[in-house]
Amino acid sequence: MARFAAQASSALARSSEVQGRTIVSRQSESFKPSPMRSEEIMGVDVFSGRLGPLLSIRNLGRLKRIIQSEIEILDAVAVIDLMPHVWSPWLVNTIHRSGARYTAIAHDATPHPGDLTGYASRWADRALLKADRVFTLSDATGRQLREMGRIDPDRITTLFHPDLTYSGSALRKWHPGIPLRLLFFGRILPYKGLPLFVEAAERLRRDGMPIEIGVFGDGDLRDCRERLDQLNAEIVNRWLTEGEVAGALAAYDVVVVSHVEASQSGVVAAAFGAGMPVVATPVGALPEQVDQGITGLIAEAADGSSLANAIKRFWNDPSLYRKMSDEIARASDRRSMDAFLTLAVHSALAC
Repeated sequence: MARFAAQASSALARSSEVQGRTIVSRQSESFKPSPMRSEEIMGVDVFSGRLGPLLSIRNLGRLKRIIQSEIEILDAVAVIDLMPHVWSPWLVNTIHRSGARYTAIAHDATPHPGDLTGYASRWADRALLKADRVFTLSDATGRQLREMGRIDPDRITTLFHPDLTYSGSALRKWHPGIPLRLLFFGRILPYKGLPLFVEAAERLRRDGMPIEIGVFGDGDLRDCRERLDQLNAEIVNRWLTEGEVAGALAAYDVVVVSHVEASQSGVVAAAFGAGMPVVATPVGALPEQVDQGITGLIAEAADGSSLANAIKRFWNDPSLYRKMSDEIARASDRRSMDAFLTLAVHSALAC
């Protein structure tokens, strides 16, 4: 979300159609706004740590006053909440009393299995019930919200997940004369399906396909650690800086998204931002994000064998990789944060 917010802020500053300001937490570990955009960005004190919401409750009142003041100064007609925060349910009434519409992005309809942040999300998502417009980043998430029946279906609008760029993207090159470098990255949680990635890599090695693999991200590797060592995997098992994410994306050829459950994926968005093809399982909204045979490959099933078979297509058709890289670059404007912000703003103003 730090990268998402930073790019949204930059897109807002570039926009010739919309005036606005981005309000961000000073406690964010990785949001580093450019000093050149200080007029468009306001840093506020929120909290840090698990007890932060209780110990820093005084900051909630200060945040309410800041938001009310900003709405009045800018004569703002809408506030877009990029991701509902645990304080968002208390901020909606302030926004409405100030005369602005409250719109929010629902990244997920239900918590991901094994993701403890889901408990906080359940409270934060109460803000969605009061929202004038709820944006989703995929049709799959939109359908789930409608089926749950908690939000008026007429207030739900599906946008898309914009690309996330950590460094300048370029056309990717790979040919069968060198090993195909496969990357798994992101928080290592049960729903991310790391064992499927490992199984796919083991199958490819047994079948004689030259590959190199990397696993980058914070989380419990569990019994995958020994198997990864046997595969001579490059492992960075901790939280990554944005520079390290950029380096990992530059060092590998394909991102493998081996989820067993998903909404949409920021990992796919980061891969496309780096010009990288993706191989993904057919779960959640991943088939929406990854255009089969054009920007990546969708496995037939969410298992290691199907992932391995999908990856083999690059080896069997050497031209496929370059075609995908070309298409990812060609259509990048349609997936840009600028395009996303324009669509979001127009939808917010129309509600």
